Amino acid sequence: MRLPGFIRLVSFLLLACLLLQNAVTLNAADQFLDTCLKIAEAREKRLVVAREQMNLSKVRIARTARGFFPGLGVERKGSHGKTIIDEYQSEELGLRASQPIYEGGRQRATYRYERLMEDASRYNYTKTREEVFYRIKLAYYELLAARMEYSTLKKAFADIDRLQEKVKLEYNAKAISELDMIESRNFRDKVENLYRGAELNVEYANKKLVTLIGVNSLDNIPVILPEGLCDDVPEISFTLKECLGFVNTNNIDIKLNQSQIALAKQKIIVTHSKVIPKLYLEGFYGQSGEAFVTEPLALATVWNVTAKISWSIWGNSFELNRIDEKSAPSEIVDTATRIDVQSYTARLNILDDMNYFVEHKESKVAFQQAEAEYQDTYKKNVLDFQKAYNDYANSLMNARTLKNEITLHLQKLQLLRRQNDLYEIPTVQLMEEAWKHAETVTNYSKTLCTNYSAVTEMERMALIALR
Repeated sequence: MRLPGFIRLVSFLLLACLLLQNAVTLNAADQFLDTCLKIAEAREKRLVVAREQMNLSKVRIARTARGFFPGLGVERKGSHGKTIIDEYQSEELGLRASQPIYEGGRQRATYRYERLMEDASRYNYTKTREEVFYRIKLAYYELLAARMEYSTLKKAFADIDRLQEKVKLEYNAKAISELDMIESRNFRDKVENLYRGAELNVEYANKKLVTLIGVNSLDNIPVILPEGLCDDVPEISFTLKECLGFVNTNNIDIKLNQSQIALAKQKIIVTHSKVIPKLYLEGFYGQSGEAFVTEPLALATVWNVTAKISWSIWGNSFELNRIDEKSAPSEIVDTATRIDVQSYTARLNILDDMNYFVEHKESKVAFQQAEAEYQDTYKKNVLDFQKAYNDYANSLMNARTLKNEITLHLQKLQLLRRQNDLYEIPTVQLMEEAWKHAETVTNYSKTLCTNYSAVTEMERMALIALR
């Protein structure tokens, strides 16, 4: 009964993989952008720091994991003293081991905390990397749009400047009025302003991209820079609902906030472990002995076990120690020497751990703050994504409309040129149409840039190639 649903699920996953592979292939086709991103990734200092933070988190995990295993050490003690009638000496040499038996979950929570910190460092690296790529992509699309606009306006200005010379001849021949002459000059000035502005935009966009990549010039990129954006703008491969699902599961800001919530939970456990009784064991095995300096120092085999209980009770710390020490009887020379000793220590420190109350309150506040930031980040990302999606959808419709409008203007220009050559229409009318064409091209390039920028913004938030 459940097999058809499983087949549909598998089919959906296969389709998603194919769409993703298609999107990656389309993105990889732009070799210039791909090369820019690789160069920037290799040179960006913030990425170097982020990688070192990941390495640091691994070291911290290893340090915390060490606490699960017994502590071992070789120990040697020696002393020299005197009595009223003689001097004496003592020596102790052996192996000491210690092991926490129960710490109220502190060690486990600390280990989980460090593992979560490692996840957070990976998210931080990915976020930094995506932010670097995002800025470079926007600058790259801005440059291509500016180059596309500049190339078209340069040709349009050359054409309209030539027509202006023709209008001057017509005016000198008294074929047109002074008003027509002024209007033609105004059209020429408008196109020149667009042309000069586009030239400045190309220079700025070029400098911006060079700065973000970290190279001296785009000539250092071993790939040919395209002349402009692809004017056959494809649609994205997913619906808005599917994209919002990607935001919920993939968005780095959301994942970082989720990680902060998990870290705050573990911090609460670590803090709470202070008010839970903790048990530690420590053992020693070796040789020990003492004697007057005038006598040979004979060492006997000794061993001891220490059990320690500590407990923080409302700011007061309580400790209880018991030590059982034994010596091998057959190795004792002096029969007056003790071979079996039990000792106890109980200590209650009054209000010596007031820091617990501060840490407890801080951990709860940190958890509440992490939850509030998560909600705020989630809402913000959803709204920002919907805005970017609307920008994408509107720019896609506008781009297609403007593309058709450009084709229409070109056809009208061809017709008006033929009519102007036959003196059926004045040159000013032809210049007006040339101005409209140039203005439409400017709007078209900006609309294309908006479309590519909106898709880039959505891909940054969804962390997936959308087309």
